[in-house]
Amino acid sequence: MASRNDPGPQAYKNTPSAMERHTSTHAPFLAEIVAVRTWQCLNGRTSLDWTRENCAVYTIRVVAPAFRISYFLTGVYLILLNWFVLSWPLIFRYNLVPNQGSVKPGNVTLNVCMLLWGVDFASLAVAYTYAWANSRREWWWGWSLLGFRPHHTLLMILYAIFFAAVAVVGTISTHTALSHMWHARNVWFAALLGLQCIMLVVGALGDAVDIGSRRGIQQDSRVASVLLSLRLRALVPVTVIFSVAAVFASWPPSYCLQC
Repeated sequence: MASRNDPGPQAYKNTPSAMERHTSTHAPFLAEIVAVRTWQCLNGRTSLDWTRENCAVYTIRVVAPAFRISYFLTGVYLILLNWFVLSWPLIFRYNLVPNQGSVKPGNVTLNVCMLLWGVDFASLAVAYTYAWANSRREWWWGWSLLGFRPHHTLLMILYAIFFAAVAVVGTISTHTALSHMWHARNVWFAALLGLQCIMLVVGALGDAVDIGSRRGIQQDSRVASVLLSLRLRALVPVTVIFSVAAVFASWPPSYCLQC
């Protein structure tokens, strides 16, 4: 008899002929199939063999959570720096909304970029709330150490509060980087945005790696699996493109540093 943490031989099948047996889903969505194919491409194999991983997949699996934690801590650091250290406001010092109705193409680009990042943080928060609240892994958040597991509704509320806070911190940090780029032409915040884009891509690939494994996200929540798969192929590329466009909008080809 399989344990609760083991999906069991009937749930998943290694190197199957059909995607349904690999994902333990009767009818996987196209976005989920594309996520699994992304994992295959990264792994350099055509077979659905979860027992073999190359260095790229292993590195992404380890680095992706660390990147997300580090960026969250960076946002928390900016907020604490703004509240307790600096004598002038760092956060919300500048506004991305046009003043007195004046709209410039570059301003539109930065606002669309900010909107995309906000949607990305929100979708990530919703997906991980569903994944963690429905997880079959009892050791998550140390509930087994406390000797009990809270009711599912309470778990959903606790995780929703936590991931909503993570999304808010990320949104504030992104707004700070974009606004300082646009108004103050601060190259350090442009570098921060570039690093954030790298973390975004690696984190999305980490989700693809998790979806393409036997103990993947689809095991815990189908909603999370679909959201993260759509985010990987639709939202993340557009967000990165507009982030690069926001940098060029802040420093257009006609911009003169000495003028």
